[in-house]
Amino acid sequence: MTIKGNVGTISAGGDRAHTDHHPAVTGSRKVKADNGVYPIGLIVKEDENAELVPYTGEADTDTPVAVIDEPVDTATETSAFTLAHGTVRQSVLKIGAGDPATEADINKLATIGIYAV
Repeated sequence: MTIKGNVGTISAGGDRAHTDHHPAVTGSRKVKADNGVYPIGLIVKEDENAELVPYTGEADTDTPVAVIDEPVDTATETSAFTLAHGTVRQSVLKIGAGDPATEADINKLATIGIYAV
């Protein structure tokens, strides 16, 4: 007897950084005021006041804590919607001033439970 069917489909897209490959743990976190626009996919860390600031790359000794899931203008908004655990579209990942994330940055994200696909 032959069974024919579709087991599932996977697609990554839309206006968010996170994907549906793994249940996302998201939330709202405070951002540093007047620190520019944080784009979708920006990898962020906490500063000394526990506010989110851009993670600057593999030379950064701090550990990233999240990925920005919706754009936020820190001049007018005080918090950002972030992904703290789950899968994220690798194509949107950014560091610092918006440079593409490197393999080392992506590996560092994996250590905190954020996986690029």
